[in-house]
Amino acid sequence: MKERFSQFFDNNYKKILILPAILIVVCLAYLFFFYSQNGDVIYKDVSLTGGTTISVLTSIPSSELLLKISKDFPDVSVSSVSDNTGNQIKLIITAPQEPDQIKPKLESALGFSLTDDNSSIEFTGSSLSQDFYTQLLRAIVFAFLLMALVVFLVFGREKIVKVYSIILTILCAKLTFPTSSFLNLIEVIAAIFLFIYSIYLTKTKKPEIYYTLAILIGFILIFIFPVYYFIFLLAIILFSVYSFFSVPSLAVIFSAFADVIMPLAVIDMMGMKISSAGIVAFLMLIGYSVDTDILLTTRVLKRKGDSVNQAIWGAFKTGMTMTLTSLIAVSIGLIIVFSFGSILNQIFTILIIGLAFDILNTWITNVCLIKWYVERRRI
Repeated sequence: MKERFSQFFDNNYKKILILPAILIVVCLAYLFFFYSQNGDVIYKDVSLTGGTTISVLTSIPSSELLLKISKDFPDVSVSSVSDNTGNQIKLIITAPQEPDQIKPKLESALGFSLTDDNSSIEFTGSSLSQDFYTQLLRAIVFAFLLMALVVFLVFGREKIVKVYSIILTILCAKLTFPTSSFLNLIEVIAAIFLFIYSIYLTKTKKPEIYYTLAILIGFILIFIFPVYYFIFLLAIILFSVYSFFSVPSLAVIFSAFADVIMPLAVIDMMGMKISSAGIVAFLMLIGYSVDTDILLTTRVLKRKGDSVNQAIWGAFKTGMTMTLTSLIAVSIGLIIVFSFGSILNQIFTILIIGLAFDILNTWITNVCLIKWYVERRRI
């Protein structure tokens, strides 16, 4: 049976790549359509848009309360929190309006006044929430670029190219967090290094002088004009370098990218409103997603005596044990906390969806890409 599967895989692994390719294209198309309709790639809750959150101790069903107040507040949402026995403890009402606007209508619908003993009210300003959301998005972009750099440092070739990649990533860090004094110091040190190195290259007449001077000019321009959107240009340059000098690194990066995009599309289809905790869950996914990819790539590229399929099978057994263990642990956690309606629900849900897609992206996409690379290079 194993021999038949191995033979089938050898003959069709390039064709198998069509499935994840179609899936990632569909997810990207859906996210593009979603963005055109909503102005963002996610539904945001009040922690990211600004608004009011009111917790009320009551036994009134959430559907009944929602029906009463949704006419006055179309964007309101009502969720219930239960105890261990399944009995409702309280309702959590979120709306983009200010407390003074929603409180009288809510008291009328509930039939009693809201006091400190039976409720709690939290309000977040829209400007503060938007700034917080922007910082979280920047953190995700930089975390992904940093992950890509680490992968390239492990599997990439040419030490000087790795040095250039580190310097370009430092530029990305400067654009992501322009007010950080620590990053300003790092940038100055890197610029001094580039300047001294360019003098050395000029005297020795090495061709690297052109790349070094170009990066040094980039440092100066970005220091003078720290425009965040330059980070996408630098990202394109970095990924072009990764693809040219290390195909295995690009395969790992692509799998990690798919592990974020696919769950994001599914969550949008579910209509889930993402909070700041949900953004943190995506940051966790970036870390989760590369574990098995690095395991697979290391096993295949550094195998001794084994065939490619044997190395893949060995990595598969270890990697699936890791992923399934994480899936079971997170699923049990979701079951335990689900009735409490806490922010852990959203974190666990995103992780479960992401880990499920990680199985596809690692053991189909990355396996096929790394086998294609090894067979072509005859490693």
